[in-house]
Amino acid sequence: MVIGRMITILDVQCNIGTSENLITRQAFCERIVKYEQQSRRSYTQIRQLKDLQQIYELLKEECLSPSSSLSEEMSPTGIFANNELSLQKIQVYGFDFDYTLARYKPTLHSLIYDHTKQYLVKNLRYPDQIMDFSFRPGMGARGLHLDIKRGWLMKVDSYHNIQLGTVYHGMRQVSDEEVIAAHRGTKLSVDEVGYLGMTSNMFQYVDIFTIPEITILRDVIQYFIDNSIPFAAEYVHYDVREAVGAFHKSGMMHQIAGQNVATYFEENVRLKPFLQRLRDANKQLFLITNSAFWYVNRGMSYLLGEKWQDFFDIVICQARKPSFFGAQKRPFREINVDNNSKSWDRVSKLEKGKVYVDGNLTTLVDMTHWQGHDVLYIGDHIYGDLADLFLTHGWRTGAILEEVEDEINVINSEAFQKTIRWLNVLQWLIDQLQIIPGPEVDALMKTWVAEREEERTKSRDYFNPYFGSVFRTYTVPTYFHRRLARFADVYTSNVCNFLNYPLDYVFFPRRMALAHENVLPTPDIDLLLMKTAQEAMRFETKS
Repeated sequence: MVIGRMITILDVQCNIGTSENLITRQAFCERIVKYEQQSRRSYTQIRQLKDLQQIYELLKEECLSPSSSLSEEMSPTGIFANNELSLQKIQVYGFDFDYTLARYKPTLHSLIYDHTKQYLVKNLRYPDQIMDFSFRPGMGARGLHLDIKRGWLMKVDSYHNIQLGTVYHGMRQVSDEEVIAAHRGTKLSVDEVGYLGMTSNMFQYVDIFTIPEITILRDVIQYFIDNSIPFAAEYVHYDVREAVGAFHKSGMMHQIAGQNVATYFEENVRLKPFLQRLRDANKQLFLITNSAFWYVNRGMSYLLGEKWQDFFDIVICQARKPSFFGAQKRPFREINVDNNSKSWDRVSKLEKGKVYVDGNLTTLVDMTHWQGHDVLYIGDHIYGDLADLFLTHGWRTGAILEEVEDEINVINSEAFQKTIRWLNVLQWLIDQLQIIPGPEVDALMKTWVAEREEERTKSRDYFNPYFGSVFRTYTVPTYFHRRLARFADVYTSNVCNFLNYPLDYVFFPRRMALAHENVLPTPDIDLLLMKTAQEAMRFETKS
């Protein structure tokens, strides 16, 4: 209508008979049409922007409302499958000792921390003030990487990206700009990370024993910084590694914990019923541990009673894992449990009631004739216990990770669920906002992106204020979880959680939607609700 009126005016003012005036009229009409389209598009953009702002307010109120429904709770004592596993097919169960059959109290972390600082001061001449330090929970987390030369602790995701905001030098958070400048971005090459998370300049803290090591490393670095003491970060790392290693390898940790089992070992009343159920079902059981027999005997006697060996068909101590599962070809040797002496006689078979040291997996399989798919081995170290068994020998594997229970309790909390729900909706809104052109969008985009970062930080801090969840970054799994998913068929927080399932149970992995797939076989329900709300508001506006 606007174009028609303007063309009529043009007809009156111009002599339409000449070709020159005809061209002028055509050019003018084209300009008017273009102006009308731009005006309509500008109106549409403003309308879309207002709609999104209304949807933002509506959905935020809904997501954070006290009456909003929560997701179904996950079981903190559940067993979770990366790969399908049928217990009916498992005839042989194998176990590690430390942090698998035996669980430790937090007092063990304080013990490791205290003896590490003593070694640093007394043996490596570190400042005496370090003796005043004490272990503090939450300063470290399993799965972190250390940039050795810089002394930077960091969390790396499954795509080798450094998660910004989780990089620390001592107690100082390294700025995003520093991280990006040092690593020329956030993505690490496979040569930098290594296949198993370790290279000449990258070290990954994989087991729970390393939590005190991470803590004292941060404390020492921060002390040097605060007191302007020149230091090379890699030297501190190697010294702390030496100090922690000396406490383990000298046997001092075992001596102290073994003489005070009630102080350091956590009672587990479900352990005996769990093992007894397996025995009653005629399953074969074996134990492979790097610990010495006398120490295992102290711990198992405390947990199961003096006749604990009756539960196991084979007991192997001082196995030197992970070499036991890989290239090691050392023969088995029987030990005299009364005086801890090794027999000189060749071991031709592995017998119940006897204890063996050294050995290797190839010989174990030759002597027992166990088939890989019949065996489930359960341990806490995804590299030292599970990797070779899974990749090379075809055994089924289970990982024991105490953090699973703690993290599920967080995930089940109302505060966390509301934060994640709103974070997901906010990400959807930002995604919709991207397709609306125009300068009016820029200010709103900055506001929403800033809010998203705040919500991300909040979701991280529910788990650990420094490093967040052990298993995921903001949107993707951590490098640690990627290795866990690769090497463990199932994982859980406590080996006795298997008591919650019948012995013919099949663990199925959850179907995960790929990036190009819908979560459901039908259209996305949340998206339909958002579009319905959008249409409803448009209808109300027209009315």
